[in-house]
Amino acid sequence: MKQYDIYLADLNPSIGREQRGMRPVLIVSNNYENFLDIVTIIPATSQKEGRRIYPNEILLTTELQKPSILLCQQIRTISKKRLVKKLTSITNPDIQKKIVDVLCMRFENI
Repeated sequence: MKQYDIYLADLNPSIGREQRGMRPVLIVSNNYENFLDIVTIIPATSQKEGRRIYPNEILLTTELQKPSILLCQQIRTISKKRLVKKLTSITNPDIQKKIVDVLCMRFENI
């Protein structure tokens, strides 16, 4: 299990507006932390027609079966027991950098 791997995860139960259900998640915790029994993830949702992509989201067009949106505003740490199976990895360094940039933007003082 490595940073930038995408897994299918069971995010139930959830509270409020948290993403729920069985869905792809991107592991963003570093490879050292990934030795623990928890990982930090960004959930993804499929792109619906006409759905706007916000600055705190990233559109993945080819990495999954359907175009999907990484919901960087919903970053969270979960137990590895929620991970069902590995789907793929993001190997494109440009997309990896964009993910880091969007995550860093969340913590800027603007």
